[in-house]
Amino acid sequence: MPPALSILVPTYNRHRTLREAVASALAQTVADVEVVVCDDASTDATPAAAAELTAADPRVRYLRHPRNLGIAGNWRAAIAAAAAPFFCLLHDDDALEPTFANRLLAPLSADPSLVLSFCDHWVMGPEGRRLPAETDATTRRFGRADLPPGRVADFAAVGLVRHAIPVGAAVFRRSAVDPASIPDEASGAADMWLVYQCVRSGLGAWYVPDRLMNYRSHAGGMSASAPLAMSCGHVFRYERMLVDPAMAAIHPVVRERLAEARVDRALALVEAGRGAEARRASVAAFRGRPGRRSLAAVGLALVGPLGCHALRRWRRRP
Repeated sequence: MPPALSILVPTYNRHRTLREAVASALAQTVADVEVVVCDDASTDATPAAAAELTAADPRVRYLRHPRNLGIAGNWRAAIAAAAAPFFCLLHDDDALEPTFANRLLAPLSADPSLVLSFCDHWVMGPEGRRLPAETDATTRRFGRADLPPGRVADFAAVGLVRHAIPVGAAVFRRSAVDPASIPDEASGAADMWLVYQCVRSGLGAWYVPDRLMNYRSHAGGMSASAPLAMSCGHVFRYERMLVDPAMAAIHPVVRERLAEARVDRALALVEAGRGAEARRASVAAFRGRPGRRSLAAVGLALVGPLGCHALRRWRRRP
């Protein structure tokens, strides 16, 4: 018989935190789980760590790509490998609470009209210590503080406007998620792209307000280490959502978010030192949304390497 839940752990060069993530997956009160570690051609000690994990528990499977596929490619491979009717995506530096699977599988098992269930989460620092103030602020920031438990009334608004659904704290119905629907262009925003695809499925979502996952905040995270990839991913998804008739109710918000994301992309191109692209992107961003940030992007792009240096210093400010 297939397991009840596939806990998918896409990983790349994080062998130290990988062990903790997998240990939390294996500690679930639902014992009938499989843990699939999907290694995107790591160059560190990940293969050795994975060998230890698979030897210690037969529920752990290890898949390694011969070449780096990027976030979207690794997620596609991981989802395709899931043997259970439900899956979750556990980041290789996060950790699940023991009752995560039990609490989030229950509504999905009881109601076939649901595509996902999700919960709130803790924020922890780089060393793994929980940060209560940051956790409460994050819960408020993403609109979960006042979100009623149970079936979500407006899936599109909650998932795509408030961004209240953390993919790492959600369980998905495997039959409703096509791995091929996650394109490489969405890599920097693969989490929100997956939520978008779930909204488009026509099925519903369920919220459990307890904090059943621990999210690690550190300088190696996507928002800090890969601003260009993230901004490009968001521009891609907003552009697609803006021409999707199924998203018509939230098009005014999407239009605003797209303008912001284009400014973010222009600034990220400046920081990356990609002068010609930065100039084109910043001018287009200013035309789409005249304002201080877009004007600053134009100015930084025009002064070339000096603008790149200035932006990097600005981002590093305390």
